[in-house]
Amino acid sequence: MPYGIDGIDHLVVAVRDLDKAREAYSKLGFTPTVRGEHGELKTANHTMMFAAGDYLELRAVDEPTPANAHWSEFLAQREGLAAVVLKAGDARAAQQALMADGLAGSDLVDFGRPVVLPNGVHEARFTVAHLTPEATPGGRMYVCQHHTEDLVWRPEYKVHENGATGLAAILIAADDPEAAAAPYARLFGAHAEPRGTVRVVQTGNVSIVVAPPKALTYLWADDPVLSVPRPCFAGFVVRVADYYAAQQALQKSKIPIIGSEGVLRVSSRHTHGAGVAFAESFDLARVMPG
Repeated sequence: MPYGIDGIDHLVVAVRDLDKAREAYSKLGFTPTVRGEHGELKTANHTMMFAAGDYLELRAVDEPTPANAHWSEFLAQREGLAAVVLKAGDARAAQQALMADGLAGSDLVDFGRPVVLPNGVHEARFTVAHLTPEATPGGRMYVCQHHTEDLVWRPEYKVHENGATGLAAILIAADDPEAAAAPYARLFGAHAEPRGTVRVVQTGNVSIVVAPPKALTYLWADDPVLSVPRPCFAGFVVRVADYYAAQQALQKSKIPIIGSEGVLRVSSRHTHGAGVAFAESFDLARVMPG
């Protein structure tokens, strides 16, 4: 894969009330980590770690600053899937390769957050490099290098009542899927595979699905996120170990779900702005016919 990118690292759902968001995702059967504070960025988060090596992040702004301007600007408009984070073993090398093609800015950001363990408080450290907005239609992407993976992927946080094991797909709503998918195909050194009106870009571990709103209604009906100015990051699919176990966990939540064709869907009304779906294997042709 070009640019030193090793696939999708995690997704960031930007939220206005972190406590309420944590409660909502806990009801969906996830096991959020304890609250983390990004001292340098003045943001806070909860994460949901997966055995596949990726994760979800709920992030809120504690105090608006130039360092967190992107998050503040996004939240001024809406909550939801605000960023897709790319995995890299060397953020600086990835940034330099991306810059050479005009796809990244010149600034690297180093930051950390405390992690409380039985033997004391440790600090998880990260280095990130942001791509230019033009490189990723629909939302922001940045490269992340983990310096302390053992502090982030803790065994106790990788077990979820809904059976989540990893990310399966990212859904981007676009009026012109062909045009919106092309930059992602370039970024990942892949093809934008045509599936009727939909385009699919394989990233190695997660599919990027670029679809017109009409196709996405097969997943989320009249979901409010489909009314957001396009292109936009609309939602994501989480892979689960057992469909029926996931269904039971979601039914306990009392949150409305739609289940058909092996996919369980939850409206963005209940997930702080991001459409969420669960499936053992995401068969695009079954849920979004051509």
